[in-house]
Amino acid sequence: LRRAMESVGEDRTDEELYAMINNANPDIDGNTMISKSEFMGVMAEAEFYYLFLNTFEMLDVNKTGYVSAGDLDRVLCGVRDLISDDRMSIIDTSDLDMQVDYETYADMLLGKPL
Repeated sequence: LRRAMESVGEDRTDEELYAMINNANPDIDGNTMISKSEFMGVMAEAEFYYLFLNTFEMLDVNKTGYVSAGDLDRVLCGVRDLISDDRMSIIDTSDLDMQVDYETYADMLLGKPL
């Protein structure tokens, strides 16, 4: 896991790596081993994180930590078919000037309740 993280430019402490391993399978508390499928899940999660972050940073041209719902709507319209119907109401808002921070944006894309 350390080598994989370093290969993408992420230096992690032992504690951070153990936390990632433990979180990969929440059914086992204090887990110090990671299976191949759990490893792939951790890597996929990291890839989504960077995709979300890069998209948000691209939209946050003034580096305020917020983007407008209208900007998000324009970017997400290309993936609208991939988003389930129950999450459409989160993306489709009548207040296109509403400011959204990164955490809300990531939660929205992951389908977490806001």
